Amino acid sequence: MPADELERFSIMNITEYKKKDGTIVYRANIYLGIDQVTGKDVKTSITARTRKEVKQKAKEAEIDFIQNGSTRFKEATIKTYKELAELWWESYKHTVKPNTQGNMSKILNKHILPLFGGYKLDKLTTPLIQNIINKLAGKTNNGEQGAYLHYEKIHTVNKRILQYGVVMKAIPFNPAREIILPRNTQKEKRQKIKHFDNIELKTFLDYLDNLDSDRYRYFYEKTLYNFLLATGCRINEALALEWSDIDLDNAVVHVTKTLNRMQEVNSPKSKSSYRDIDIDPKTVTILKQYKRRQTQEAWKIGQTEKVVFSDFIHEYPNNSTLFTRLKTHFKRAKVPNIGFHGFRHTHASLLLNAGMPYKELQHRLGHATLSMTMDTYSHLSKESAKKAVSFYETALGSL
Repeated sequence: MPADELERFSIMNITEYKKKDGTIVYRANIYLGIDQVTGKDVKTSITARTRKEVKQKAKEAEIDFIQNGSTRFKEATIKTYKELAELWWESYKHTVKPNTQGNMSKILNKHILPLFGGYKLDKLTTPLIQNIINKLAGKTNNGEQGAYLHYEKIHTVNKRILQYGVVMKAIPFNPAREIILPRNTQKEKRQKIKHFDNIELKTFLDYLDNLDSDRYRYFYEKTLYNFLLATGCRINEALALEWSDIDLDNAVVHVTKTLNRMQEVNSPKSKSSYRDIDIDPKTVTILKQYKRRQTQEAWKIGQTEKVVFSDFIHEYPNNSTLFTRLKTHFKRAKVPNIGFHGFRHTHASLLLNAGMPYKELQHRLGHATLSMTMDTYSHLSKESAKKAVSFYETALGSL
């Protein structure tokens, strides 16, 4: 490294210190550069008897840093997969939201560690990992009881952990990198989404209409279910809504947050989940009636409410408790249990069959990509496909 460049890196504040025995020493904190492994700034502290010696030691530290590949990372002493996985988790968990943390923790502890945790890193070869993945796929595709449907997630996380081992210099290369993932035939067979068909939807809506609205709990639940069907919101997006998020005058719902599994407010699932959803006049009327009723109920217990679907007890309502109630209503209405997410799928199905373009549906649902919307819902638009035939016939007739 040229001397002038070293001198440029060595610019520092040298401070004089007096030790207890009266000796004078000089100290300085110097910036060495960016660690090429971790991506973090690297600094070090220098102590010497003279200012000149501090500068000399600083230059030596900079030269050592560069000759070591611009990193302070030493070869890791990690020997087992379990040690590596735990180290990876300690870093990874701080980069994701609580919901993702919970899902990933379950995959790690229920699947990854039981499969790979007992191996030493130098024994995990590509053929060994391929054999394990093949067995997982075989159990799933043969429909064996207890088989994990989403075995591709095991492969993805395992590959990520082992790549972290490469970064940490615990292993020279990633043995999972060249694994061939077997086709998942069971996943292809399984019905991707649950939703109401037109008859089931009418049955459920008729059931809701016949509930006793004088009972506030029924009135609350009817409003929530109708809102989800009318907007396609995810349940935790709806439960996080405050009245300031709904513009009843202009019939728009502003989605800017969601609830995580800890019942805490989080930013939405992705950037595209920030969105404005137009609502129909009937839904506006339902919400206005509900807001008046909610205000009356809150006054009875000396409260005012800003959360749209407040239960008057917690800061935000609990998804699990509401789902238990939903299952009861499904059973009484004699319709399939499609869950809260089934309302979202039903909403999408209705709009697709009414002719809404996929691009508009993507924005309304808050999907990150158009392909996500098409992959999820293309098979729901059977009626649209039939309409396309009549459109073609009409077009031919006008020639």
